[in-house]
Amino acid sequence: MRGIENVFSGTGGQIDLLNTLYGGSSMTTMNVEREEDRLVITLSAPGVSASSFNVLVEGNKLVLYTLLVGTANRQDDDILNPGGNSQRLAVPMFLRVLDIPTFVEADQIEAIHEESRVVVVLPLKNEDQLHRRIDIKDLF
Repeated sequence: MRGIENVFSGTGGQIDLLNTLYGGSSMTTMNVEREEDRLVITLSAPGVSASSFNVLVEGNKLVLYTLLVGTANRQDDDILNPGGNSQRLAVPMFLRVLDIPTFVEADQIEAIHEESRVVVVLPLKNEDQLHRRIDIKDLF
C-alpha cells in the first residue's frame, strides 16, 4: 500500500504543478518595439515571479525563457534526502531563441524587472559603426 501512496503523492505534485502552469498563471507574452537608439523586448506573464525569467546571450543568439519550478514534498523525503533538500521539478513555460542583429551592441544587452514583467534592452550601435568603406588592395 505504501507504493501506491508514493505514486499518488508524486502524481499529485505534478498535477498541482501542471494546474498552476495551465490554470493558475497566464501565458507569457512577448512584445518587441524599436525606439530611437534601442530595441526593447517586453516579457509579461502575470502570476510568474521575476526569478522564473531567464535571459541568456549565447554567441549571436538571445535566449529568453521562463521556468515554473515546483517542489516535490513527499513524506519519505527525510529518508531519501537526509540533508533536507527536496526534489525540484522545472517545467518550461516559454522559450524564444532570437538572432541578435548585427546593428545591436550585444555586450551591452541588459534585462530589468518592472512590476510583473521583464524588459530586455538591446542598445543599437552608432550609425558610424554600421557602414564603412573597404579599400581594395592591389596584390601585383
